[in-house]
Amino acid sequence: MGTMRTRISGVTVLALLLLSPAAGSASATPAADPPTPLPVGAQLTARPGEQLTFTAPSHLPGMNGKWVISKAFIRPGTLRMNDPVMTAVATVACDTPPGVYAVETNMPDGPAQGIKGNAWVTVNVADIGEAERGACPGKVAALPPEPLEERWPVSDSWPQSPWDVRTFQPGAKVTPTAMAEGYDKPLTSPGFTDKPVMRGAKAVVTATAVIRCDAAPGLYEVRWVGRDEVWARYRVARTDDAARHGCQDEAEALATRQVTAWSLGAAALAVAGAVTYALVRRRRRVSP
Repeated sequence: MGTMRTRISGVTVLALLLLSPAAGSASATPAADPPTPLPVGAQLTARPGEQLTFTAPSHLPGMNGKWVISKAFIRPGTLRMNDPVMTAVATVACDTPPGVYAVETNMPDGPAQGIKGNAWVTVNVADIGEAERGACPGKVAALPPEPLEERWPVSDSWPQSPWDVRTFQPGAKVTPTAMAEGYDKPLTSPGFTDKPVMRGAKAVVTATAVIRCDAAPGLYEVRWVGRDEVWARYRVARTDDAARHGCQDEAEALATRQVTAWSLGAAALAVAGAVTYALVRRRRRVSP
């Protein structure tokens, strides 16, 4: 890819590496076009205290989870899947002197291990007066936090990462999927009806989990039994009372089927007994 130097200013800057725009929509209201691509080597303009949003194409392998690093930032941003792109946010520190600062990508443990990052863009930090610099910390404190949740394509198996948050309806069946090292390992979550066990063949294992009908709307965690770490997260959707009333947990459904089968069997036995009793009485009446 050729190098281009472009200057962009504004409160929020989208640093894009998108290669092509998305296809147009056939609906009456056309979908918004994706942001204009920003090539590697472009130069951004920002002020101390501003929050920058960097966007990279989602198809680049190994980019999800990488840090976006610069000496001008308060802390590194993290690239996270935000289908159809990956995004990261970082804030320019209030005490950053004016000048041009390099922005690079690296693995989270790369700087500590002395691994050199990959150059991406530069940020030209403007000079500001004492009044603006004094108000900068309050401005930074009011900024929204870095988003942690990721949005992966619905066609991808779940979870792609611990922050691959999908939304499920109460009573829904979901299929957690992992690599083969999770074979015969049960999963636990407050929103599951039981502890599904991961099983499968070759390199992939799966399980079938059912979302509890009485699970309150909100964010839930999934853990491997015996591991003190969050393996996945999901969100239970908010539904109306009618939908929840029609929901039935798998265990409840099985119990209902068993009760129904028992009731039908008992009714059939009762009918058979009544018929037998009637036939016996009739035979006794006609006997010589």
